[in-house]
Amino acid sequence: MKKFVQYLLLFLTPILVLGLTLELLIRRIPNDYEFKKDYLDHHANEISTLFLGSSHVYYGIDPKYVKASFNASYISQSFDYDLAILKKYQNNWSKLKYIVLPVDYFSLYGLLEDSPEAWRSKNYSIYYHIETHHKIISDTEVFGNKLDVNLTRLYAYYVKGQADTSCSRLGWGQRYTARTHKNLDKTGPVAAARHTAKTNKRFEQNIRLLNEIIDFAELRKIKVLLFTSPAYKSYITHLRQSQLKGTLSAIRQIGNAHRLTKYYNLLNDSSFKANDFYDADHLNEYGAKKLSLKITALLLKEKQHMQD
Repeated sequence: MKKFVQYLLLFLTPILVLGLTLELLIRRIPNDYEFKKDYLDHHANEISTLFLGSSHVYYGIDPKYVKASFNASYISQSFDYDLAILKKYQNNWSKLKYIVLPVDYFSLYGLLEDSPEAWRSKNYSIYYHIETHHKIISDTEVFGNKLDVNLTRLYAYYVKGQADTSCSRLGWGQRYTARTHKNLDKTGPVAAARHTAKTNKRFEQNIRLLNEIIDFAELRKIKVLLFTSPAYKSYITHLRQSQLKGTLSAIRQIGNAHRLTKYYNLLNDSSFKANDFYDADHLNEYGAKKLSLKITALLLKEKQHMQD
């Protein structure tokens, strides 16, 4: 038995060393989560307008068009992580006046942990130092990604010199460009089907999370601007009406219940044309500029309203 244990340790040691080495090497690759955390660590107390939410904001709002703002959203980022980011820097929002948050067709019906993007939760644990819903073993790069994905990342960074970062210095996602756009008619029904909930099990939880975000803001006299993101007609026409109506009704009720919270439905905004979209539910750089300027105008409108 003693020899068996010795042989087992002899066999496992190089595997463990290799695994640990890979973990450390992957964690050294610069990425958007690490970048955003580092930015907030050093500049949270300078931000006047904070953007949170999912990929609709990550690709859809460029903070360079909004004074003293930062885009802290990310792909599939759900309300629980939005709230966690706010709480992490709760003592650093000294100049924060506005929180801008999307409430889209899918927002009230799921969490990151429910989605095909659930693997992203490890990034909040590893790089943001935010508690996740996953087990410890899942909160590692080695076990959190498929081997081929990790090998591709290692090769890209250590051989080709390519980092994982894709956002601007103010947190805007830059990969969804007009030049690389996808077919709007084909991506619409696919995205709508992906965003249509199978159950309502997360609905009440997300309502509570959204109210917690608003309560967090109101306690600090921070105004909240909620909006539903613009989308292309091929996406909108394939949405399940019961889910859409439930979402819109819930947001309006929440908006009406809080004096410092306003809601705007931009889903069918006719100012967004086909050439503003990367795919049927995400904007490209032209659409992002348009939405960013529209949000700026809405913030100015709310500021003037509060002064009257």
